[in-house]
Amino acid sequence: MLLAWEHGRNFGRLSRLLTVARLIEQQGGEPVWVVPRSQRNAPALVSLSHRRFVSPVIEQQIFAPDFRADSFADLLLPVGFDRPDALLEATQAWARIIEQQQPECVLLDYAPVAQLACHVLGLRAFQLTNGFDAPPPDCPPYAGVRADSALAQRNAARVARLSAHIEQVADRFAGRPRSSLEAILRHPRKIFECIPELDPYGPRRQALWLGPLGAPQDTVDVPWPESRLQHRRVFAQMRSTAGATELLDELRLSDAVTLCVWRDAPDEVMARYRNTGVRIVRQPVRLERVLAEADAVVNQGSTALVCQTLLAGKPQLIMPTDFEKLKVAQCLAATGAGAVWHPIECGAREAIARLLHTPQYAEGARAIAARYPAHWLEANRNRFARGLIGEAEIGPEPMFY
Repeated sequence: MLLAWEHGRNFGRLSRLLTVARLIEQQGGEPVWVVPRSQRNAPALVSLSHRRFVSPVIEQQIFAPDFRADSFADLLLPVGFDRPDALLEATQAWARIIEQQQPECVLLDYAPVAQLACHVLGLRAFQLTNGFDAPPPDCPPYAGVRADSALAQRNAARVARLSAHIEQVADRFAGRPRSSLEAILRHPRKIFECIPELDPYGPRRQALWLGPLGAPQDTVDVPWPESRLQHRRVFAQMRSTAGATELLDELRLSDAVTLCVWRDAPDEVMARYRNTGVRIVRQPVRLERVLAEADAVVNQGSTALVCQTLLAGKPQLIMPTDFEKLKVAQCLAATGAGAVWHPIECGAREAIARLLHTPQYAEGARAIAARYPAHWLEANRNRFARGLIGEAEIGPEPMFY
C-alpha cells in the first residue's frame, strides 16, 4: 500500500498517515511511504521499519500573504499544473515509483500529481481529505455563484486550461488524450477525515466519514490554572500570528481560566502570562481529556481540532491563519456551534464575550456531537482499513440527519 504525500508540511498530515499505516498493518498489509523530502527522516518515520521514498516535486510558486483562491483550480496552477513539461516529468517519476513498488493501491494525501499518475495508469486509489483538496469533478468555485457570473466564468477558463494541460500530459505519457481535470478528480475514492459539517463543498452524502485520525505524539498532562474567581475553562491552541496575544489578554480578564498550547511561543509570551489565569505550554496535550473538561475552545482553524471539538460538543472561536482554515471556520460558523473572529469586524474582547456568553453555540455543538457516536466513526475506520487491502468494498454510510 503506497502512502503518497506531496504538499503540506504540518504535523497533522504526518500524524494521520501514521494512523493509516497502523490500520494497514493491523489488516496484514505493508505501508510504503512516499513523502516530501523534509519529512523523509522525521523521527516518527525513522523509528518504523517501513520503506520510505521522497515524493517527486515540481518547483512551485510561493503564495502571497493575501492570496485568495476562488477554487481548487487556483491551487493546482501554481504547483506545476500550469507547466505541462514539468508536470509530465513529475508524473513519469511517480509512475517509476509505482512500477518499482507494485502497490495494490495508492492512498493520496494532498498529492495531485500522484493522483494524475494513478488515473493515467488506471491504478486503484483512495484520497484521504478534509474536502478542501477534493472538489466535486466540475471543480466549482468555493463560493456558490451563478454560472453566468464573472467569477464562475473566470473559474471555468482556469479549469479548461488545467484540463488542456492534463490531456497533453496523459497523451504524451500513455496515449490517453481524453483525460481532463474532471477525470482525475473523479478517479480516487474519497475518504473524509472530518464530519460532513466541515466539508467546504458539502455535505456530500456519497462519502465515507472517519472523523479526525491523527493524534499528537509525546503529549504532556498539564493541569488547568487554579483560580477562586474564574470558574470556566477554555482550551486554546495558538501559533505566533497577529491577534494571538490579544485573544489571550481578553481571556485573562474573563471569568475563565485558559490552558493554551502554543508550540512556538516566544519567551516573552511565556513570561507575559506567567502566574496568571492563562497557562501556556509548548508541548501537545491529551486532547480527549482537555476537551472533555473545557467549556469552550479557541483555535486557528485546524480541521482536526475543529472536528474534535465539535465531536466533544464544545463551542469554539476560530481565528483562521490561511485560506483553507478560513473555509473550515466558515463551515463551523454555519453550524451555529461557534464563530469566526475577524479583527477588522470586532475587537478581541467582544469575540471572547460572545464565545463565553452565547449559550446557543454550546447547544449547537452538543447537537452535532450527538449525531456521530464514537462507535459509528470506529466502524467506518474499520471498513476503510479493510477496503485499503481489498477485503471490503468501501461505500458511503447513511448520515445521522
